[in-house]
Amino acid sequence: MGVCLALSLLVGCGFHPRGSVTRLSDLGSIYIDSSRNLTIADDIREALIDAAFTIAPNRDDADIMLRLTGEEQKERVVSVRSTGRISELELSHAVNMLIAESVDGNEPVYSEAQGLNRVEVIREYTYDETGVLGKENEARILRSEMESELVRQIVLRTIASLAPSISS
Repeated sequence: MGVCLALSLLVGCGFHPRGSVTRLSDLGSIYIDSSRNLTIADDIREALIDAAFTIAPNRDDADIMLRLTGEEQKERVVSVRSTGRISELELSHAVNMLIAESVDGNEPVYSEAQGLNRVEVIREYTYDETGVLGKENEARILRSEMESELVRQIVLRTIASLAPSISS
């Protein structure tokens, strides 16, 4: 109880830990550089707006570019029963990301030295042939949760990579 009270007082008075992100809007606008078939593009755009980013309509107007490539959604067998039937499956959803910032008012350019950052979410679930419809529904729910987690991780990594440039 006392810890909660102390934290609420600190937050209420405007205290922010050193290096914490408080003014994302000061960074300028961000352009999402992705292929048209990226399944999470709209979710990322909404999440960045919710995180106080301004979305640039094109590359020329952007101060930051976020490149998202190589989206992969996979399903693989993790284990099988002694009868040879599938027992567990693994779902994975991954995207490669790269961030470019403008320096001294210049256009943002991706650095050749900077490697792609892979963001991946993996979930396992048991499979039962007798309940195929229920298991398909479970897989669909897991995929939806994985997409949300992937979007959350991309936004957090974007904020973390830009955080050193934000003055406290």
